[in-house]
Amino acid sequence: GINAEYMGTSAILNMPECLCTGDPVAEDPRMAYVGRQWETSMMSACCSNPAGCALALFCPCCFAYSLRARALQHDLSKYKCCQGYICPQCLGPCDDMAQSCPAFCLCIETFFFGSCAISATRMFVQDERQIQTDPCDNRIIRFNNFVQLLACIFEVLAIFIRSLRELARLLRCIADIIYCMTQACMQSQTDHELSLHRTAQDYGPITKPPPYQTF
Repeated sequence: GINAEYMGTSAILNMPECLCTGDPVAEDPRMAYVGRQWETSMMSACCSNPAGCALALFCPCCFAYSLRARALQHDLSKYKCCQGYICPQCLGPCDDMAQSCPAFCLCIETFFFGSCAISATRMFVQDERQIQTDPCDNRIIRFNNFVQLLACIFEVLAIFIRSLRELARLLRCIADIIYCMTQACMQSQTDHELSLHRTAQDYGPITKPPPYQTF
């Protein structure tokens, strides 16, 4: 359930600070994007796109498949596992299968590696369209990642300390709920963007942006 975005080395080492700031991590290449914003932030996505939010909540894997296909303009010859964003050094053995059976591989990706698939589609759309990172989106994603890591830590501790088992179950339940809400916000945001702008060429010219703000 950990989202792939904003989990660089500096983010992991400075987790408490990352939870308090909306700034990108130092190695985030999207810091350079200027002048174009998401049509809706993740925080507002479920209100801006309630149908997309409902689909993401109740059919997350199928919706993730649909969003990737739409992001690729339904040209699956462009498909790569997680579009090359997740563990790119491990993609060699997968390339041949992805080229020969892209629809099958995308199905496997979205059903068995959902969080990676969802993050990869969003990053692909953001990079292709040069959309500036939203500070509030950063906080939501980082908070989700923090809760997932916390739940994992307590699950490991509960193996050796029986008294922590109920707490570990509670944290896992909370983490799962937070992940479901986060991925629904992320997918509905991406769906909203693709619905308003089917291709990267559908945008108007980039205007001079306001300075990057944190809140």
